[in-house]
Amino acid sequence: MKLRRSGLDDEIIYARLEKQGIPEELILRVLTNINIERRKKVINELNFNYKFAALKIGAGIVGAIISGLLLPGNTVIPISLILGGIILALATNKQEIENH
Repeated sequence: MKLRRSGLDDEIIYARLEKQGIPEELILRVLTNINIERRKKVINELNFNYKFAALKIGAGIVGAIISGLLLPGNTVIPISLILGGIILALATNKQEIENH
């Protein structure tokens, strides 16, 4: 638990556990579990960002439809929501590419 939150590299964790006399097989299993947990955390963060971006785009589209019906000349707010959602989705995608 403490190792997962430490943010240390695998090599440093390996060296510390080896220094404590823990068998290599157990160390490798611990490192595998830590890396799986790190990947799960990143995936959950990316999924949240994509859902939030989709929500913003959807709200912008609904706003654009309502705005188009009620106030034909006022499209600034819906456009900003749609563009904000698209920018968030692109930024999330760029972050995902950099992490791989």
